[in-house]
Amino acid sequence: MNNYEKLILKTMDLHREITQAKLSRRDLLKMGMLSATTGMLLPIPGLSLRSAFAKGGNNSVSSSVSSSVTPGATVGCPVPGKDIISPPTRPWIEELPRLIEKQTVKDNDPNNISHGNGGGAPGPDPIGTLGGGDCKIHILHDHPELATATPYANLGHQGWGRGGQLGDFAPKKFYETRVKQFNHVWHRDLPAGTAGQAAWGFDSVVPGPMFRTRYGESHFNRIHNDLPEGNLGFGINQMTTHMHNLHTPSESDGNPLYPNYSGYYYDHHYPNVYAGVKQYGGIGNPDEALGTLWYHDHKLDFTSQNVYAGLAGMNSIYDAWDAYTGDGRYNSASNNYGKDMGDFGDETKGWRLPCGDNYEFDVGLVFHDRQFDPNGVDFFPLTCFDGAIGDKSTVNGKIQPFMPVKQRKYRFRMLNMGPSRTYQWFLNNGAPFIVISNDGNLLPAPVVTKNFKQAVAERFDIILDFSQYKPGTEIILVNRAEQVNGRGPTGKLLSPGFDTLKFIVTSDAFGTDESRIPAKLRPLPDLNQPIARSRQWKFERAGGEWVVNGQPFNRDVVSAEIPEGTAEHWTIINGGGSWLHPVHIHYEEHRYLSVNKAPPAPTEVGRKDVIRLDPNMQTEIYMRFRDYKGIYPMHCHNVVHEDHAMMVMWKIV
Repeated sequence: MNNYEKLILKTMDLHREITQAKLSRRDLLKMGMLSATTGMLLPIPGLSLRSAFAKGGNNSVSSSVSSSVTPGATVGCPVPGKDIISPPTRPWIEELPRLIEKQTVKDNDPNNISHGNGGGAPGPDPIGTLGGGDCKIHILHDHPELATATPYANLGHQGWGRGGQLGDFAPKKFYETRVKQFNHVWHRDLPAGTAGQAAWGFDSVVPGPMFRTRYGESHFNRIHNDLPEGNLGFGINQMTTHMHNLHTPSESDGNPLYPNYSGYYYDHHYPNVYAGVKQYGGIGNPDEALGTLWYHDHKLDFTSQNVYAGLAGMNSIYDAWDAYTGDGRYNSASNNYGKDMGDFGDETKGWRLPCGDNYEFDVGLVFHDRQFDPNGVDFFPLTCFDGAIGDKSTVNGKIQPFMPVKQRKYRFRMLNMGPSRTYQWFLNNGAPFIVISNDGNLLPAPVVTKNFKQAVAERFDIILDFSQYKPGTEIILVNRAEQVNGRGPTGKLLSPGFDTLKFIVTSDAFGTDESRIPAKLRPLPDLNQPIARSRQWKFERAGGEWVVNGQPFNRDVVSAEIPEGTAEHWTIINGGGSWLHPVHIHYEEHRYLSVNKAPPAPTEVGRKDVIRLDPNMQTEIYMRFRDYKGIYPMHCHNVVHEDHAMMVMWKIV
């Protein structure tokens, strides 16, 4: 290891010590380690990675390290260039792991859910004590002001056992999840080899398991926090789990204000209803359905670190079997109900999207940017407040894996897990993508495109048809967006770009491909409800901090109170500085009215929950607030920005 590499390693170790000491941004300012003007670490070698890179110069690492160069990437908080320090790893050595399918508790019996000392069986109201069991009692002891944040006492469930217009959506499926520390193998070529290194995961896997859920079939998940007291050099052993972006009551949404403490559990109840239950009756309007969801940690001030540690997974939710019955209950743009509509996870019904037995051809792909130090140890750039950019790209927890595919159609659910990288996807053979969904919302019709951008937290469902290729054909998914820091892509397309995932066509038999690519998909719900109020939200940087409407996040401030059942017009503005902010609004999906006063792109005409707020962009959206009440956040999903105060809370009343 040369002197430059030693300096980088020393700097990284100091950042780990800062994390383990739980020093806050305010602590660092008082200690004279941050600039009060820029909010960045002072440019001192051994403290600032930016300074270390400047001292070493571009590409000044040893040949053994620089051979792992990721085109266009730099580390953490870099100066422009290609300073790559992760140890080299060979591409296409590791096979892509399929996400583990989550199973209900034994016999789907809630009596088989454990609760430990001071806890209780699942129910509409929490059962626990301050010293153990249900975490909600502990939360309200620490923060009594949250007692009025949701309608029922002790953060009781809104959609369970209450009756009234919302009905009673008692759980039909019961799950139990444990969050633990374990060893994960990112790549066998890293110095840790097949022994792996410490990570955190739901059910001890990274990414967490894939839930397969269904509208009209509510489910319950008790999440136990079994994390140890120490961390990984980053992260904190408190957590809260957000289901992004299910139509979920506030108390189960995974709000950053509701920590799940180590040694406790937190009960989440998901009614799995379409938005508009009060308007349409039954389980709401199926035109409001989502499909590809994900869940991730949302701990206040530590979201980026805990997600980076591994706390994220996917949930694919399918239509209720009777979603489109033609009985007149639903408001559809098409009025074309029948057996040819619906996303059922069955190639013989509805839109007949690719699926197969046991979801073989319905595949989740989780993309995650990562960085390792010169010794191959996992590293999070704690003090790089613009964003965390790594030099290794992982898919489903593996660096540059390959995937054998059969000669037929596949549905790929693509998730950008972050922390801060935006991708622009191409196939190396020039073939197009068939995009059917954005942010989990099926589009009105498929869109054929040669490339598309994907910001943090955005999901895209695509169909690729491998039937046209001979066995042995190799096709590579390539990211060509140059991005050298947390601001966002530079706008330059790399050539050839960074190879991320290789598909290898096999001659394996698979039976009959009964799937299809329909000409039309989910009809859009109308925008006829009158707008009750207009609001403006500006995301920008001020005083060395990330702010919304000029203010950093304050947990005691509710920035808007919105009557349940109303619709509003929101203007979302990028305050400048050439930053990209992927803005996420919890709870209901929104519709673009305009993007920079022009119509949205073809892949964005449907419903969304993430706004890729490009530099100097302004978008107008239509948003409804139906059914449930309580507090919800809106924040930048470059989660480094979120953790440094780019968030607001609003409340449905």
